[in-house]
Amino acid sequence: MVLKQNYGALFFLFFLGAVFSQEKQLERAEKVFKNSTSIEVKRGFDSKNKIFESFADLEVSKNIDPFKQNDNSANRAIEKFIVNTLNINSEYSDHAPSFFNGELVFASSRDINNFSNIIDESNNQPFLDLYSTSFSNISTKNSVFKLKGNINTKFHESSATFSKDGKTVYFTRNNYSKKKSKTNANGIVLLKIYRSAFVNGKWGDAEELSFNNDEYSIAHPALSPDGKFLYFASDMPGSIGKSDLYVVKINEDGSFGVPRNLGNQINTSGRETFPYISDKGKLFFASDGHKGFGGLDIFMAMPNEEGFFGVYNLGKPINSSKDDFTFIINEESKTGYFASNRIGGKGDDDIYSFKQIVPFPKHNNELKGIQKLERILELKPSKDATTSL
Repeated sequence: MVLKQNYGALFFLFFLGAVFSQEKQLERAEKVFKNSTSIEVKRGFDSKNKIFESFADLEVSKNIDPFKQNDNSANRAIEKFIVNTLNINSEYSDHAPSFFNGELVFASSRDINNFSNIIDESNNQPFLDLYSTSFSNISTKNSVFKLKGNINTKFHESSATFSKDGKTVYFTRNNYSKKKSKTNANGIVLLKIYRSAFVNGKWGDAEELSFNNDEYSIAHPALSPDGKFLYFASDMPGSIGKSDLYVVKINEDGSFGVPRNLGNQINTSGRETFPYISDKGKLFFASDGHKGFGGLDIFMAMPNEEGFFGVYNLGKPINSSKDDFTFIINEESKTGYFASNRIGGKGDDDIYSFKQIVPFPKHNNELKGIQKLERILELKPSKDATTSL
């Protein structure tokens, strides 16, 4: 899918653009937003919005329980998390939740009031923008507002992560700045990470990060708890699969080090995307390259001195046969959110809340008795390509 700088191409962008929706796309990935050659920024943009490749062709295993060995009971797995739907969801794509100063920030394509000529013909939805709602009003759909300032544009914005002091945000956007979009050599508008500062109650002009590149996508940023490292997804040269997870150091002056691939313990020949680092330092991410229940599944990796230890599927009811992604958690309160295009939602991708009942293991040695998931080494090609990771 190629997005060019004309309306036909622009439409393609959204199509590709679904770069922000994830794999609702699966089924839709068959419809696309995400590209097989770039980062999946939007989960629903692939299948429904076409942000991911089709995951329906992936080989998956059933009855995976990450916390109890030899326990294949879906009913027992449900006891580990209590999952609920949110009233803030719309009939459009809602995903990529993040915590920010007592608010939940997320991406949505619900802005039908400013319907532009640039839409995804597969679902007639506008491009994604960033919205917020306070936790005190999260049960009220009318409490949702766009972020103030110069973040949202006529293209996709998604996957925001905020510094602890709330003064800086990193987010994903199509390659668009200073009211101009840029394409790669093939005429495709890819994804980049941008940074903005919070000044006088609103977000200022966004600057693209120095390690972005017009020829490949960099997307879905996630800050470490101490704010010293930025994790992201990319299909840059040297990647193991269709998109890999990387980390880069943020220097004291705000500049960046050299991005480093998280390696084949985490990355596979498939897609790893939407990283999140919890307050306890655990890595959560979505993948179609590790064995799961179907589509994108959410996985956890424990930290150790050398990086991360093992990769474990969170199991049901967090994961389903559809696409599950953009997982965030407050390990102190044992509550969090994720997105999915599973059956029973209000729209394309929907955001779900959860309460963790069974705690994660506290130490790596507690995971030794748990069978590590095998990877899917062979992936069938997707029917459509997208520009998301």
